[in-house]
Amino acid sequence: MLRLLSAAPLLILLAACQGREQPYGTGPQNTAPDKDAGAAALPLAGIYADTVPCNDCQGIATRLTLKPDSLYELQEVYIGRPKPENYRRGSWRVRGQVVTLEPSGNDPVRRYQVEPNQGLRLLDADGKPMQTAGQDYTLQHLAATDLSATGTKREFTGRYTYLADAAVFVECGSDKRYAIAPAGLGAQLERQYGTTRKEAGKPVFLRVAATVTSQGRMEGTVTEEALQVDKILEMKPDPICPQDQKQAFLK
Repeated sequence: MLRLLSAAPLLILLAACQGREQPYGTGPQNTAPDKDAGAAALPLAGIYADTVPCNDCQGIATRLTLKPDSLYELQEVYIGRPKPENYRRGSWRVRGQVVTLEPSGNDPVRRYQVEPNQGLRLLDADGKPMQTAGQDYTLQHLAATDLSATGTKREFTGRYTYLADAAVFVECGSDKRYAIAPAGLGAQLERQYGTTRKEAGKPVFLRVAATVTSQGRMEGTVTEEALQVDKILEMKPDPICPQDQKQAFLK
C-alpha cells in the first residue's frame, strides 16, 4: 500500500509532462508524446505555401516557413484588399499531428494538422479542420526546398564562437555547423563577440540575417558550408536557443 501511494506523485508528474507541447527539431523522429504521431513523425522544418480561401477577398496567398530553430515566419497576402499584406513570426511547436504557431501581436494562436502528404491543413478555433464546401485550406510542402542550400537567404539563430582566428556558428534546432565567411559582417561579429561573451572561447547566442555560401578550408582541397552575414540582429552572452526557453503559449 505504501509503495502504491509513493508512486502516485510520480505518475501525476509524468502525466502532466506528457500533456505539454514539445519543441520540434530536424531529427528523424518527432519528440511528441502521442503514441500515434502519424505523419508528424517526419521532419517538418521547411517551407509550405498555397492560396487558401478568404471570406471577403479573392484568396490568401500564404507562405509559412518552419525553421529548424523552432521559429517560424508566416507571410500572407490578401488578394484584392487595399492593404493586403500580413506578416508574423514567433515560435512553433508540434504535438502529435498538430503544429501550433504562438500568437503574434493581435493575431491569435494558429494551428495546422499535418496531412499524410506532409501538407499542413488549417484548423479552426476549436482545433477542427476548416470545412467549407469545395474549399481547400491546406498548405503544400515545397519538397524541393532546402533551408540550408547554397544561396539561401534567411534568418539564423544559434551559438557563435570565435577562437584561434576561427569563427563557428551552430544553428539552434538542427545543430548544423557553419563557418563564417570573411565577406559581409564577419569582422564586425568578431569585435562584437569580444565585448559580449562572458569568457574567451565561450559561445554566445546570435541571430543574424545571412546567406548560405561555401568556402575552402585552409588545406584548400575541401569546401565547407559558411554563412555570409548580411545583418547582425541580436547577440547575447547566454547561448540559450529559443526551443530551450519556456513559452507562455505552451501552458
